[in-house]
Amino acid sequence: MEIQNLIDKIRHDKKLMIVFLLGFVGVLMLIFMNIYPDDKKTESTTEMQTKSMVYSTYDIEKMLEKKLIDIISEVNGAGETNCVVSVSSSGEYVYAENIKKENDSNSVSEDSEIVVYESQNGADAGLVVSIRSPDIIGVAIICEGGESSVVKAEITKLVTSLFGIGSDRVYVGNKAVN
Repeated sequence: MEIQNLIDKIRHDKKLMIVFLLGFVGVLMLIFMNIYPDDKKTESTTEMQTKSMVYSTYDIEKMLEKKLIDIISEVNGAGETNCVVSVSSSGEYVYAENIKKENDSNSVSEDSEIVVYESQNGADAGLVVSIRSPDIIGVAIICEGGESSVVKAEITKLVTSLFGIGSDRVYVGNKAVN
């Protein structure tokens, strides 16, 4: 009986009827979108995800510099900061390999080939097992608080811990006053 009362209430109240109809149409649209997904949208999303994995050395340096400036600005006394991060390369892809070993009575031979699969766009691609991060060659930091030995020590400790490099690869200097 309560359902019948609710239906009668919706029929007589135009605002409730409109809300109910809009909700019903929304549910139908969600169901329709799940049954018939937009293939073009899915392909472009996949393509963008694949492309976003490939960064140049310059891109990596700029990303690291931005993050480093953000964290150094939190160090007490550092003030306005600029930095340069140098990396050895853009990283290295490690591919899966099929290794074939043959044992003869006198020798052992080993042959390997990279595992290849057909990507979504139909091209052959190597199966990536892992990506090695680039090595940090050095970091130079110029900040307003760079004249303070305490600030220099804090920033050097932060950078060496963050990047796993020695303090001989980190320079912290004082920002020139204009």
